[in-house]
Amino acid sequence: MLPTLYLLLALALAGALVALLLRPGSARAGVVWGLAAGLPLLAALAGAFAGQSRAVRVLEGYAPAPVPVVLVHGVRRTTLTLSAADAACVERALRLGVRSELRTTGQPIPLTGETRVEGALPPTEIVGALTLRGLTCPNVRAVPEEG
Repeated sequence: MLPTLYLLLALALAGALVALLLRPGSARAGVVWGLAAGLPLLAALAGAFAGQSRAVRVLEGYAPAPVPVVLVHGVRRTTLTLSAADAACVERALRLGVRSELRTTGQPIPLTGETRVEGALPPTEIVGALTLRGLTCPNVRAVPEEG
């Protein structure tokens, strides 16, 4: 509802701007500038609200639960039960190819292109929706590239 309202408001502003531009001299420069400056803002708000609404719909049936996985990096196999948030963070780091590490009670586990996951991490759509809703990853941190 809210994204549609902002989109309609942006279209109305665009229409008013076009009407003013088709009749030169009928409006002050400040009015034209204000209308032109407001269009990107309203478009961005409409997009942000649409993204939030989509995230809410995607997460409707999602019940966060611990996820048992085995992370395989080279010859090292680590069996873990990740929280729903940590599982989402691991999925995102591996999908995006960001060289990271998962902090555990033992040694940190590297998350690189060579890391394989045995078990089911949350689907990409769920992780994207969680990211839009404010997913934080205190146990997964990016590692600077060596070079």
